[in-house]
Amino acid sequence: MDLISHGLMGTMMAGMGLQEKFGLTGMVTMVIANIAPDLDIVAAVKGPKTFYKYHREVTHSLMGAGILWALISMGVYLFTPLNNLLVVAAMVGTGLACHLLIDSLTPWGLPLFYPFSSKKYGFDLIWFFDPVMITSMVCGVFLAYHYPGNAVLFYSGFMAVIAAYLLLRVVQKRKAFKMAEEELTPRFRDAEVYVLPSAVSPFLWDVIYKARSQYLYVSVDTRKKTILAAHEFTSSAYHKCVKSSCESDLVDIFLKRSRFPFYQVSKEEGCYTVEWYDVQLINLGGVHGVTVSLDECGQITGAKLQIKKPVRRKKRKIEDFLQEEAS
Repeated sequence: MDLISHGLMGTMMAGMGLQEKFGLTGMVTMVIANIAPDLDIVAAVKGPKTFYKYHREVTHSLMGAGILWALISMGVYLFTPLNNLLVVAAMVGTGLACHLLIDSLTPWGLPLFYPFSSKKYGFDLIWFFDPVMITSMVCGVFLAYHYPGNAVLFYSGFMAVIAAYLLLRVVQKRKAFKMAEEELTPRFRDAEVYVLPSAVSPFLWDVIYKARSQYLYVSVDTRKKTILAAHEFTSSAYHKCVKSSCESDLVDIFLKRSRFPFYQVSKEEGCYTVEWYDVQLINLGGVHGVTVSLDECGQITGAKLQIKKPVRRKKRKIEDFLQEEAS
């Protein structure tokens, strides 16, 4: 999730007893622990390429979290009035664990065993910026600030609201999975299935079936009980320029982030263009692909990120996007 949400969560956690017992130092410690793994966002200063390369890597792994836990704990113990190392370590560890848990709910997942493994783990339950969760946190902090005598009550109450909302997400995710089965074709009967949140609504879900290099994408609205879109994606016939395009730094970064990649190859006036896409990101907009241009010898002459506004808000909208790309 975003940095503000993590900071608000740290404030709420501290307000449920720690701030009363350890004062402002306790609250600041919990907030720092909750936002620390996201310090890698400084990579965004050098642009989206650097951001996508380094964000959610080492600081979101178990090894990175362990290093942050040791550094923050020692810093708080040595330079603040908190002189109980075990208590400090427990506070910092809880804050860091909460950060990783919340981030694991989003589609990107976490590389827990980085640098030994790049595999990411997550629950695919909420989008990166969730208005229900952040609104609950803001309301909890606001009310606790203005009515400090009932701070614990407000924090506990809005924590319960968040928990209930996540439970709703779990129920809607299961419903989306069952609805998407109606669009299954024979070739995807034994495919891997992924149910992912689509932007911010708890009722919009993307169900993706993966069978080798082929995908079936199904967009579901569980509230209206309708299938918004269903489309199969597959890569073009393989060409040696596809392998050459992978030498681009942008493609390398994109493929590390992409969960459902496929490519399209086109040729014009002897030169090749390889377009890399992600099945889910095509529909959501933002950075959704990379275009690589190659000369007739297969040497890269240019590469750029594909960035578009979201395209799916109306039924069958994704087909319009595909027609646009084809033209």
